[in-house]
Amino acid sequence: MKKRYPLIALSCAFSLSQVEGAKKPNILYILADDLGYADLSIHGCKQYQTPNIDSIFNNGVRFTQGYVSNSVCAPSRAGLLTGRMGSQFGFEANFPHKEASKPGSTIGLDPKEKTIADVLKPAGYRSYCIGKWHLGDNVDLFHPNLRGFDDFLGFIGGSRSYWKLEGEKKDEIHSLQHNSTFLEEDDDFYITDYLTDKAINFITKQKKKSPEEPFFMYMSYTAPHAPMHAKESDLARVSHIEKEKRRIYAGMVLSLDDNVGRLLKCLKSLNILENTMVVFMSDNGGPTRHNGSWNGKLRGQKGTLWEGGIRVPYAIQWKGKIPAGQVNDTPVISLDLLPTFAAISGADKLSKVVTDGVDLMPLLTNKVDSISKRNFFWRRGKMTQVAMRNEKYKYYYNRRTDHEFLFDIKDGNEKGSANLADKLPEVVSEMRKAYKRFEKNVQEPAWKSGWKPKKSKKKSKKKQH
Repeated sequence: MKKRYPLIALSCAFSLSQVEGAKKPNILYILADDLGYADLSIHGCKQYQTPNIDSIFNNGVRFTQGYVSNSVCAPSRAGLLTGRMGSQFGFEANFPHKEASKPGSTIGLDPKEKTIADVLKPAGYRSYCIGKWHLGDNVDLFHPNLRGFDDFLGFIGGSRSYWKLEGEKKDEIHSLQHNSTFLEEDDDFYITDYLTDKAINFITKQKKKSPEEPFFMYMSYTAPHAPMHAKESDLARVSHIEKEKRRIYAGMVLSLDDNVGRLLKCLKSLNILENTMVVFMSDNGGPTRHNGSWNGKLRGQKGTLWEGGIRVPYAIQWKGKIPAGQVNDTPVISLDLLPTFAAISGADKLSKVVTDGVDLMPLLTNKVDSISKRNFFWRRGKMTQVAMRNEKYKYYYNRRTDHEFLFDIKDGNEKGSANLADKLPEVVSEMRKAYKRFEKNVQEPAWKSGWKPKKSKKKSKKKQH
């Protein structure tokens, strides 16, 4: 029977002391791009099955309330790679690309912020970044090789064709490279397959050459982010889906699932699956209108601070160390992964880990029932929308319309009729004050993307000044 843990706040100091003198675990961090919350069969999708991705959820812990630190690609990735809220260092929006791509641009991941790869390096890890980067176009400042990664095989920008690049699209931002050496793409090229091929080659080569050396691999797929490109063989598997965009999207997700399966098979064939922590999540919610994704019962989509923008599929597997079959309701966030990786690697004993997250190992290994009370905060630019989450409630404020919302958020339901702002004014006031305290301690956004949220059509409560 799957174990489900209540939202009980316990405090417990814990470090994974077992790593001392033990074989350090490998870490495989698989990130999907723009995947809808309900687009996995483990989350209720009936149109197709995702058995390989589901296996990560079934063989470890499935978090039902897993969040990312922002609802769009670049700031979400800045958060998950640094373990810090992007608001702490001005990274709250995707890039204004005309400015970001200019020579000498300083728009990108602040060089002073340490990445997971930086943190793990002193602990003896070889780090790989495979796929999408999207953390700064100026490679003289922001290239992955300058951010702790020993090998980068991917592209610098935020999206690109799944097929072979040709003509004007073949530039330094979108072309694939290995450590600044640009690569040729074959006529039968499909990027999801290609990135997996290269990841498997890296892992296999390292384990044959240095079997005791642990690795960290940031497997940053582009799927199922637009453009909508699916292989004919995958489209044939979902020919029963009538809507074209949804059908193409489904084919892209099936390809993603196949390739996750190939990665897991590689770990098993090398006899390192049980010494590898595997994480799967999406960088943000599905942009339902743009790529045909589905966020299920969650309101909103990518770009908003409704649950559909920031709550994502989130699972962690480590066979033999983390009990399988757990379904956990504790709110967690992508920022928790860096301190967790630091704990299992012993990196936290080598230097101070600066993070806005917490080590999840006590929770994953049943040392505690839940994590001590904490608040999550989100901001999409200083003048747009803000949100806050505690163990029970979610507060949402749209600055453009001057309306407030309060939800009992455990089930993800943010329907307009469920707005509790009028019924619980004291809770609204308390959370509003907490958010203002947070905002006083973060810096101004370093740039604006030009994105504007659409006004809500739902009834809400206008903020009381």
